[in-house]
Amino acid sequence: MRILRDSDFFHSDQHAFCLFTMNNQLMEGVHGHEFDELVIVRDGSGFHIVNDIVHFICKGDFFIVTKNDTHSYVSTNHLSVINILIRRNHNFHFLQHIDTLLQCVKTQLQSRNDRTLTSRALANIEAWSDQIVSRNENDYDALYFSQCEAAFLNVINTLCQCGRQTEVLNAEERGQASLIRTLKSNSLRQLDWGALSDESGVARRTMFRFIKRITGYTPVRFQMLFRVLKAQELLRTTDKTVSEIAARCGFMNGIRLTESYRRYFNYSPTHERELHSRVLTRI
Repeated sequence: MRILRDSDFFHSDQHAFCLFTMNNQLMEGVHGHEFDELVIVRDGSGFHIVNDIVHFICKGDFFIVTKNDTHSYVSTNHLSVINILIRRNHNFHFLQHIDTLLQCVKTQLQSRNDRTLTSRALANIEAWSDQIVSRNENDYDALYFSQCEAAFLNVINTLCQCGRQTEVLNAEERGQASLIRTLKSNSLRQLDWGALSDESGVARRTMFRFIKRITGYTPVRFQMLFRVLKAQELLRTTDKTVSEIAARCGFMNGIRLTESYRRYFNYSPTHERELHSRVLTRI
């Protein structure tokens, strides 16, 4: 497994954090790193798999990956992210108690699964991030670190305030937000697309176009992909039988799961367990 090193990303040994943006993040294999990473999704979507647990991510989402975690990105669709890398064993020049603030961010993430930044909050974070990226000095003086750390503190404070922010949404925006919440939390059950269209107040054809634009897949294909990836998660993290996993992930039976699994991964669920067992043995 690839490990990302401090020396490949941080500008100097004086830096406790660094920030960079990635546009059109491609699929990224399983890897770890020597630092903690705070990720904010600016646009697009994809599946983020951390410690074998799968999450669908899209614009406004944010999450923390620690140096003890492993993660990967799969099936990305124009995914653009802000990456903030943090070295816990380095002191900031002017900020203190960063661990307390980062714990606040973690608490926000644990309190609700649909924690998402408003458009205004995300725009502010992008502006502060641009301030940090635009500082390209080679002579890192006190003013450089004070301005970068001030912008960083604004980003963290905004994440800590997520959920307390209010933003007036029109009917279309409310409907789209409802659709995204449903895709994240209910894709393992059989969705009634007609009922979902009525519930969200979005015409069925418009709803299908929206889901295709956000995910890169038709609603049915997206749901199938989510189920297969969730089945992979359960194969790696539980000792449930293939039939039990099939039922849990919305497949009619183990045979249907195996067929879909082979189509996506080119090998069977049983082989998945064998491969994962070998990886754990090497670790």
